[in-house]
Amino acid sequence: GGGAAAGGARGAEHEEHDRSGRALEAAKLEARLRSRQHSTLLLASTVASSIERGLDRELHSELVRQGKEAQGVIGRICHDHSEDFLESVGKVVAALGGPCEEVKNSLEEANQELQNNTGYSMLASSIRLERFRHSDARARTLSSMVHACRRVAVLLERARKQAALGRPRAALDAVEEARACLTAPLSSLIRGAGGAGILMGLGIGPEGDKSGLAGANAVDGKSAPTTPSNAASAAANTTVLRLEDTPFGSRAMQMLPKIENEVLMGARRGLNRWFLALRSGGDGAKAGRAALRRCASSVAVGPGSLGLGGKIQSYAWRAKNADNLISRASQRGKVARAARAGYWFERDCQREATRLEGSPGGMGMGRRAEALASAFGWYRCWDEATGEDVQTVLKTDWASDGKGDMDRSGHSVGGGLNRSGHGMNRSGHGRSLGFKASSRGGGTSADLGMSSRKMGSAKRSQWAEVLTPSILADNAPAKGDDQAKLLALPETVHPVRRAELAFKILGREEEFRQYYESNRFGDMKISSGATDKKGSDKDKNETRSSLSSLTGDDVSLGTDRIFFAKSLPHLCASLVGFSSVEAALELDNFADDDDGAAEKKDSSESTAKSGDKAAVRMTTAAGRGSSFRESSERYERALVAELGNLLRKRAVGATLVELARASCLVAAFRSALKIVHPSSSTRKSDKELLAMDVDIIMTGLKVAQEEQLNATAKHISDGKKEPMQVGRSQMNNLRFNKSFRGGGTLSENAADKSSPPKVPPEEVLDFPFGLSEMKQRQISNALDSIDPSLRTQRGTMNQIMAANELYTFSQSVPQIIRSIHARVIVFVAFALSQEELGQVFASKQGGGIAGYILDCVEECVAVAAVGMKDGYAHFDELTVEQAVQITADISALESALPRLFGTVMRGLCHIGLVKADLLGETFDYADSVLKGACKSCDTQVANMYSVVYEICRNKIDMLIDFSLENFSWVCKTVRDTPNAYAESLVEYMRATFQCLGPMDDGSRAGLHFSCCGHVAERLVKLLTDPVEDSEGKGKSKSGGISPVAKIDPFGLKNLATDIQHFEAFADGTGVGQLRECFVEVKCLATALLDKDLPMLLLPENSNARRKRYPFLSLDKVYCVLEKYAGTGLGEKLMARGAGIIKNDFLMLEKKEVIQLTKIVRMQLNS
Repeated sequence: GGGAAAGGARGAEHEEHDRSGRALEAAKLEARLRSRQHSTLLLASTVASSIERGLDRELHSELVRQGKEAQGVIGRICHDHSEDFLESVGKVVAALGGPCEEVKNSLEEANQELQNNTGYSMLASSIRLERFRHSDARARTLSSMVHACRRVAVLLERARKQAALGRPRAALDAVEEARACLTAPLSSLIRGAGGAGILMGLGIGPEGDKSGLAGANAVDGKSAPTTPSNAASAAANTTVLRLEDTPFGSRAMQMLPKIENEVLMGARRGLNRWFLALRSGGDGAKAGRAALRRCASSVAVGPGSLGLGGKIQSYAWRAKNADNLISRASQRGKVARAARAGYWFERDCQREATRLEGSPGGMGMGRRAEALASAFGWYRCWDEATGEDVQTVLKTDWASDGKGDMDRSGHSVGGGLNRSGHGMNRSGHGRSLGFKASSRGGGTSADLGMSSRKMGSAKRSQWAEVLTPSILADNAPAKGDDQAKLLALPETVHPVRRAELAFKILGREEEFRQYYESNRFGDMKISSGATDKKGSDKDKNETRSSLSSLTGDDVSLGTDRIFFAKSLPHLCASLVGFSSVEAALELDNFADDDDGAAEKKDSSESTAKSGDKAAVRMTTAAGRGSSFRESSERYERALVAELGNLLRKRAVGATLVELARASCLVAAFRSALKIVHPSSSTRKSDKELLAMDVDIIMTGLKVAQEEQLNATAKHISDGKKEPMQVGRSQMNNLRFNKSFRGGGTLSENAADKSSPPKVPPEEVLDFPFGLSEMKQRQISNALDSIDPSLRTQRGTMNQIMAANELYTFSQSVPQIIRSIHARVIVFVAFALSQEELGQVFASKQGGGIAGYILDCVEECVAVAAVGMKDGYAHFDELTVEQAVQITADISALESALPRLFGTVMRGLCHIGLVKADLLGETFDYADSVLKGACKSCDTQVANMYSVVYEICRNKIDMLIDFSLENFSWVCKTVRDTPNAYAESLVEYMRATFQCLGPMDDGSRAGLHFSCCGHVAERLVKLLTDPVEDSEGKGKSKSGGISPVAKIDPFGLKNLATDIQHFEAFADGTGVGQLRECFVEVKCLATALLDKDLPMLLLPENSNARRKRYPFLSLDKVYCVLEKYAGTGLGEKLMARGAGIIKNDFLMLEKKEVIQLTKIVRMQLNS
């Protein structure tokens, strides 16, 4: 028992000794590990420095020295352990005694064997293995650091190159990857299997510390518990080495912010270039022009290519539909009957369709304009080859000598360019003709205008140039370039997305928002157009303009002509381009070029990173549309509102052609906005913002009236005031119906046997609407048949009429009707565009907008009639010929109105403005409007008739006053021939009546009666008016010479001879009953020469007096008797003795005159 107790005590003591030995061994191992960690850290620092300086001899010697020190440490450790081991062996031998001796011997033998045969080689091998492990760890650490530094250098170079190429995502990805390499612990940079474990086993990094402590605390496979004190001490002693702690890493870390700034600057430069390309380069305007052109063409062609600008079959279908509508209308009205005159579907529709098919440009806006003109009968009525072109007909700027405010390209020529540089777009295309004319050497401006007209006519038809803005032309010179810009627009917004992505990745999204909005959605100051009287406060005369900011031009500058010709198309194109860009920015189809390279990375590395980048990209793409959408829509609304206000302001001074073009452009503009950016909330208010005016149709009517009045005055002042001659041959104005009669000769207007019997005749070119039928009838004169030799002695009019046939109208009438016709077609185009814009017109009798078009015809005719009357510069100096010609011109205009209205109604039916359910109402309204137009012409004809009569009356009064100023009616003798005043009056009236050929028969006969009646009236007044009036003056009541003071029987006899001369002239004029104008004065003179007058004046013979002289008035007889100069008996005897009196007539003595005067006065008083 005692031995067992002693053995247990020895076992406990031995266990305690072993525990203390293990603690000592653990302490020594910890110290050794710390020494190794220190040496490893020193080695890492040395390697990092060597990377900067390069591997040299100093590093090699340092490594050799450290190796030797490590070997010394290993030797000391082995020596220390051998002593402890031997001491413990001695104690065991001493304690165990004999058995231990055996063990000792065995151990000695084993030790000897170990030392001699095995231990040495094992020790050498262990030393060699330990050295190799440390060398491998150092080599791997060195290789990893070199690889990490090289990778950082490559990433930095890649980031700089990507930043220079404008790829912010790739550059920033490289920057982030380089930053991750620089900030990662070195233990995570070691490559290869087992390398990290070796480094951690050597105590590099927190993992090495933890593994070392765990190895030290582990005994027999059991882990020792880690106390909080041990963990705290381990954390305090941990030192993590990173690449950024090296000189190379510090310089690399300094380069990363610079590269980020370079990325931002590159993104900003790309964004600025994009802004400059849109504004100054004109890319946005080019895309807008292409969108406008495509939308306008699509609207013109219509669904199924059945619009006015579509297929030729649609034109024939529309023409047939119009023919059916007109045939269904009641034929009681003039307009319905006139609509069928001059048009036959089988003949005219084929011609118009063939011509329309051959028009330049094909389907689109050009064909739409030509179809509109053809539907309203322009080419059926006017010859485009010999007559003036449409632009000259619609010309309004009569002050200029050139082409006026419209050239062949649809632009203004008269005005200069404003500061905005219009006339040359941002791409350098589209210079104005004025620039070309000024830069070309030699030649006049008129020659240049003619050459440009010939060049333009080969590309666009005349009506396409008038009704269609040049920006909407189907064959624009820059059409291909504009189309390419529009199609490539989604790819041109990459700078915006890249810049936004770069700023967002760097966390500077708000800065990008402010910069983008200030450059994209800004405005600029422009002059408001109002001038300050004092000139001190300039801010009051300046306004903010979004359109000026968008285009870079001051929209307040320039005349109305320049605005409608150049500024408005440019503004519309720029605004459509802006909306197109905003729509492209919302497509979210941005794919950068470096995305493909990112997808090719190793899957193990890119799984988490690609997920993060995709999230950033989705956030950026989704956030862009929502972040700027509100600002974009607000700015777009401001642009559209400002354009609408500017258009309404400029529309006040616009011409009708400009209004039609502007309406067509705005209609295409609205359609383009709906197509390119339909998601914008501004689309709901485009109609209200772009509406020109609620009464824009009335404004168009007023403009049409003013232009027609000016055009009429111009035609009247430039035209000859004489009837047009009818040409002997009208080969140029007559179309041939190519049929052959028996002999095979080509005949004019020959009817085929198979043609319908009632084919309406064609309109005569340049003399439509019945003008060709308004020819003068040669005035018949009875004197011509009596003495033909006198025919050539009565003025030049008969000579002209005998040689050439004349129309009743002058050359200004076809020109005026042509201008009315053209202006109505332009107004129809204007009204159609307004209807396409959604303009709601007030309900009007006659089927809506068709009623306004008919009103336009009526108003143009009314002002034309007024202009024809007031078109002469000196109206007070008109001659009879001129006044008669004015009257005839107005009458010719009135005669052409029914067929003009019929042609307009056929055109309205053709283009669909006359609804089938309102057919009767529309034709009734057309008849009422026609009556109003005819009434306006009748009013002017009546006024001109009064003017003609007034001229003739004044001339007659002048002749009478001049001839009878000192004429003595107490003649004492009888004349066989009429007096000189009678012959002068007859010659004047004969010459005047010869000038009345242009007038109609009724007006001509009425003027005959008026002139002859006025002569008779003046003669009666001269005989019957008292010599002195109430004021005692000697003039007659009507002015002129004084009435006859005294007249004797010889004077009455000569007056009767004059009256016979007047009656002979009246019979020779061929106007029936014209001699009745002289009945009163003839009765008065004949009665006073009747020998039975004393008996007829008795009261009881009043019936006999009335039966013989029904027009005799006792008042006038009494007045003449008071002036009657009685003759004495001696005078009678002397006159009869001399044989002067061949025929007996009454010669009263003074007492007889007194007696008859008393008898007449008594009857008058009773």
